[in-house]
Amino acid sequence: MKIKINIISIILIFLFLLNPIQSQTQIDSLKGLISKSEGKQKLKLLIEAGYFLSSENPTEAINYLNEAITLADKINSRWSKADAIFNKGVALWHLGDINQSDKLYEEAIKIYEEFNDSLSLIKVFNSQAINHQMKGNVDLAFETFLRSLDYAKKIGDNVTILNTLLNIGVMYDNNGDYENCLKYYLEGLKYAENSDKATLALLQSYIAEVYLSQKNIEKAEKYLEQAIQNSRSVNDSKSLIWAYSILGNIQLDKNNYQAAEKYFTESLQLARKTEYKLEIIHALSDLGKYYNRTNNISESEKSLTEAFNLAKELNSLTDLSIIYKEFSDLYSKNQNFKKAFEYHQKYKETSDSLFTLSNSAKIAELQTKHELKQKERETELLVHENELQKKIINSQKIIALVISLLAIVFIIFIWMLLRNRNKILKAKNLLQFKNDEIENNRIEISEKNEVLAGLNATKDKFFSIIAHDLRNPIAAFVNISELLELDYDRISDKDKREIIGQMNSSSKNLIRLLENLLTWARLSNNKIDVYPENLLMKDVLESSIHPYLQSAQNKKIKITINVPEELSVETDRFVIQTIIGNLINNAIKFSNQHSEINVSLINENALHKLIIKDNGIGIEESQLRNIFLLGKISTGRGTMGEGGTGLGLVLVKELVELLNWHIEAKSKVNAGSEFVITIPAQNKF
Repeated sequence: MKIKINIISIILIFLFLLNPIQSQTQIDSLKGLISKSEGKQKLKLLIEAGYFLSSENPTEAINYLNEAITLADKINSRWSKADAIFNKGVALWHLGDINQSDKLYEEAIKIYEEFNDSLSLIKVFNSQAINHQMKGNVDLAFETFLRSLDYAKKIGDNVTILNTLLNIGVMYDNNGDYENCLKYYLEGLKYAENSDKATLALLQSYIAEVYLSQKNIEKAEKYLEQAIQNSRSVNDSKSLIWAYSILGNIQLDKNNYQAAEKYFTESLQLARKTEYKLEIIHALSDLGKYYNRTNNISESEKSLTEAFNLAKELNSLTDLSIIYKEFSDLYSKNQNFKKAFEYHQKYKETSDSLFTLSNSAKIAELQTKHELKQKERETELLVHENELQKKIINSQKIIALVISLLAIVFIIFIWMLLRNRNKILKAKNLLQFKNDEIENNRIEISEKNEVLAGLNATKDKFFSIIAHDLRNPIAAFVNISELLELDYDRISDKDKREIIGQMNSSSKNLIRLLENLLTWARLSNNKIDVYPENLLMKDVLESSIHPYLQSAQNKKIKITINVPEELSVETDRFVIQTIIGNLINNAIKFSNQHSEINVSLINENALHKLIIKDNGIGIEESQLRNIFLLGKISTGRGTMGEGGTGLGLVLVKELVELLNWHIEAKSKVNAGSEFVITIPAQNKF
């Protein structure tokens, strides 16, 4: 496989500029605009021209960029100067002047740092990483690419993401890690589909070459066909050179030597035409391999020598490594094992500096052949070589023994590590179990505390009712009885009857309060049992309302009952009478004089609905939401000053739920209230 340099990053640089010009006609148009422009507009156009020419005609690009640098200094535009310097570094890279390219990158970085231009800095760092790789500093290059990818994804810069994905893929490609290489290439393909066709074509060529290395000819040809189509559509020399190279290798694998030579030659001619030194090196290496394969030793040596001189000039360790390998194969095939061994040693040294895997088996084979050749020529060295071989064997035995001992120690260490890990996991699981148990206990305690707080609130309200609402009627009895005792003779019969009436009314209210308190207390302690019986609803309603008729008459309130005679419900008599009594009492209390209270029962969707509606003062919306909650609303006075505790409706709510029924309240201020109790037709307890 041909070792790649990350040229895609150079192609993608500055894609953020406005309206990229790709065709020669458009470049000519740009040149025309430069001659008519001045100041910042001319500076921008000069940089654009330098950028677009940096790969196709780097020498001309440098002329435009030098003019841009001079103009940037003149109008004091440092950021644009950094762009011009950076693009000049790119153009020099295409010309193979790596060291001067590095110097310009450093100069551009200093200016970009002044502006905190992170995007431009990532772009320059990626270009620097390519130079690091060419110089053999693979670690630094790889680290820079990964950092750039992470940052580019954070800021959502798709151009830099594509650039860096391809660079990382190339790194893996050069090291023979095809699985990770394809992973990054194919991820980059998603971003390249929205990019220019030249970049897409070059990436498709790279993918095709990986599949070729894996002997997957079908996929290689598929991607290569797409690459050539995209290259020709935009007349891109760079990607077309690479595509011809891969086509040549495919034909070489198929033993179609004439077709292979044709594609390799076209690749070299196109590279020489565009003056791409790196691509010239690659094309010459391909031809050297081809001539070696077809036993044309002299042409192979000629091509490889020219490629070697160019790679040495550029100090491209990656290309030197592959050329040394081709020389080694060439001389080995020609049975010049000494030279083959020398070049293989150079290949190994260069590959090691790039952290690639050396082929120790090949080295051993070449060294053995070289020794056999020497033994044929120099018989006197045979004994010495035999002794040396014995020493080597003994050394290997010692090494094997040491490796075995180390392996045993390693296995023991792993065993101890696993045993300790199991103990740690058991302790961790036990700790987790205890933590879960503590958490469950905490939740249970919290729930009980909430229940206890509710019970305490209920108790406080209960005592408040006893202390206040129960005390007032009793105090009234004491005051009235004391008045009768002290002034009985002076009080008229009319006043006495009025006082007795008040006492009677107070005693009835007191009895109702006591009954509600006792019922509520029994409910709170779950001591109310339901004894269902079949009851005629009209009879139950009349008997429940009867105790309150006097109160209604006092306020001239009419109570009407609209219930079918034969309708019956299976329920508990005491519970339903308590519910209805409290609702009727509440309706009378808040109804105006000369008004009406309607009690009706209707059937609706297999349900009975008991409705108690008054035309009184109504309930405010803010109070209506909490009307069935003890202590959540303030109990107002009735229309004739009647007092109350708010316990009645709370008791109604709890008794309704005890019967598995449902109650809801509807009301508007000054429009009356309506309480609706929903009773299942087949009531179950």
